[in-house]
Amino acid sequence: MVRAYSDASTEDLSVVLATMEEAIPVAKKLLNEGVEIILGGWGTGSLLIRTIGQPVVKIERTYLDILRALIQAKEYSASIGLTSFGAPIPGIEILQNLLSIKIKQIVFNSARDLADGISEAARGGIHCIVGGGICRDIITSLGGVGIVVLPSGEAVLQALQEARAIAGARRKEQDNAIQLRTVLETVKDGIVVIGNSGDVKFFNHMAAHIFGVELQKALGQPLPTFAKETGLLKVLETGLPETDKIRRVGNIDIVINSIPVLINGEVRGVVGTFKEASRIQDIERKLREKLYVKGFAARYTIDHIVFGSPVMRQLIEKTKKYAQTDATVLIQGETGTGKELFAQSIHNMSPRKDKPFVAINCSALPESLLESELFGYEEGAFTGARRGGKIGLFELVNGGTLFLDEIADVSLGLQAKLLRVLEEKEVMRIGGDQIVPVDLRVISSTYKDLWEEVRCRRFRMDLYFRLEILKLTLPPLRERPDDIPDIALACLYRNSKGNKKISAEMLEHMKQLYWPGNIRQLDSLIKRYIVLLGEKASDDRLIKDLLEELKGQAMTKKEETITFHKPAPVTDDKTLKQRVEEFERSVIADGLEKSKYDKKETARKLGISLNTLWRKLKTSNDPS
Repeated sequence: MVRAYSDASTEDLSVVLATMEEAIPVAKKLLNEGVEIILGGWGTGSLLIRTIGQPVVKIERTYLDILRALIQAKEYSASIGLTSFGAPIPGIEILQNLLSIKIKQIVFNSARDLADGISEAARGGIHCIVGGGICRDIITSLGGVGIVVLPSGEAVLQALQEARAIAGARRKEQDNAIQLRTVLETVKDGIVVIGNSGDVKFFNHMAAHIFGVELQKALGQPLPTFAKETGLLKVLETGLPETDKIRRVGNIDIVINSIPVLINGEVRGVVGTFKEASRIQDIERKLREKLYVKGFAARYTIDHIVFGSPVMRQLIEKTKKYAQTDATVLIQGETGTGKELFAQSIHNMSPRKDKPFVAINCSALPESLLESELFGYEEGAFTGARRGGKIGLFELVNGGTLFLDEIADVSLGLQAKLLRVLEEKEVMRIGGDQIVPVDLRVISSTYKDLWEEVRCRRFRMDLYFRLEILKLTLPPLRERPDDIPDIALACLYRNSKGNKKISAEMLEHMKQLYWPGNIRQLDSLIKRYIVLLGEKASDDRLIKDLLEELKGQAMTKKEETITFHKPAPVTDDKTLKQRVEEFERSVIADGLEKSKYDKKETARKLGISLNTLWRKLKTSNDPS
C-alpha cells in the first residue's frame, strides 16, 4: 500500500517485513546501510520510535480507520478485542454505543504482551481481534478471526511527506556537518567539544595530534584523563569561559580557550580550542620578521639634502653616480653631517630601491649580539637562543641595502666574517651547517679616519679596501658655512610648519660658529628656539642668547686659532721640565687637530681622561 503512494522517480522504497522486537535489529541494520528513514505500522512504528528515535516515521491510524475495521469485525462477533500500543485509545465507548458492540482494549508494549493479552481475551470468550497483522496471526492460531486496521491513503501520504521532510532536513544537516567538519579540520588549532556529561562530541585531527590519541577512539568516550588538565570540565561545571589560559598538558605547554555551550541559559557542553605555545611563538617570530622586513624602508632621498655650496654640489653629483652601481660605499664624516641620509639617498636612487633598507649601529651592540643580529642563529646555538632560531639581517635584507653605521667599531674577529660575506656573497647562521646565498649591497660609515685605524692595526686592511671601493667624505658645517642659513631655515620650516622665522642677521651669526655637532647640533638649536618662542613668530634676542650659549660649548673659527695652537720650537735654554711640557702640548695639539678638535676622541687616543685633557688645555693657555 505504501509503495502505491510513493514516487519512484525521487525515492527508493524498500519493503522489509518484520514486526515488533524483530523489527528493531532490522531497522538498525538498514540505517547502518544508508537507509535514511524507516516507515513502521502503528504498533511496530511506535516501538521503533521509542527504541531508535527520529529516523522512524509511524503510519498513524485514525478513528475512521478503526471504525472501518470494527464495522467489518461486527459481522463476526458482537464482542471484539481492540489492540493498542502503550496506552488505551480514548473515546472507545462512543464507538461501542454507535455500533452496539462490546469492545475490550488489549494494551501492549511488546510482542509478548500482545500474545498474552490476545490469549487472555480468547479465554474470556473474545474470538475476534482488531489490530495489526501480528494480531491477526495470533488470534488465527487460537481459532479466532483477526481484522487488520488498514491506514487510509491520506495517512500513508502524510507519513511519506513527513519522511521526505525529515530525510531532506537530515541531508541538509549532514551537508552542514560535513562542511563544518571540513572547516574545523583545516583550522590549525586543536578543537574539542564535550557534552554536558563530559563525553567527547567532536575531536579534530589537530587535537588528536596535540594530545597524542587516536581520533576514532576519542569520539563518544569520556574526556581522557590527561585532557582533564585542560580545564574543560571546570568550564562545564561553572559555565564561565576561560580565555588564553596556559596549561601544561602532558609534556607540552598549551594555550587554551574554553567557551560553554549555553542553550536556554543551561550549559549543554563546552568548546575548547588548543594551540601549542611553541607554535604561537613561531608564528609571532615569523610575523615579526615579516613586519620587520616591511619596516626596512629608506625614508630620505637626495632631495632632502639641503645645499648650495660648490663642494656639496660636487658631492651630490658623485653620489648620484655611485647610486647606479652595486659597489660598496664608504661614507666618512664627523658626527651629525648626515651620513645615513646619504646612505638612504643612494639606496633610493639605486636599482634596489624597492627592496629592504636597514641600518644598524655597529658601536651600539656588544660583539656577540651584533654577530647574532647580522648572521642570525639556529635553535640551541647558545644559551638563551630562542626556540626555532632567528634569521639574521644579511638574510632579511636579501636583495636590498645594508647600512653599517660606525663600521670602525667592529671587532677584528667580526671583521673577518664580514669580509667573507662581502667576498663570497653567502652567510652561515651561528650554530648552523648550511650556507645561504645572499644578494645585498653594503654601505658603511664612520666618523673616524678609517685608514688611520688600519695603520694602527685596529681595522683589517683587506676589509678596508673591500668597503671603500666607492668613497664619500662629507664636509662639516664649518667648511661650508654658506649652507648654514639654508639648512637652518629648512629645519625651522620642518619643525614649525612655516610659522616661525629667523632674521638674516641671526643667520649670519650662525655662520660664525664652529658647530662641532654639525647639522644635528644646528637642528637641536632650532628646536630649542621654537619651544622657547612660544606664541611669537621670531625673536632675535632669543636666538642671540642661544648662540651665546653654544659658544661655551664650541669655539668660533677665530677662537680656534687662538686656543688650539702648536707650541713654539724648543730652545736650548729650556729646562727638562719645560721641554717635557712643551712636547706634551705639542702632542695634545696634534691629537686635537687629527680628531678635528673632538676632545673626547682626543682623550681616548691619548689614553687620558677627558678631565685631564681639559686641565692640560687650561694650563697650556695660562701664561702664569
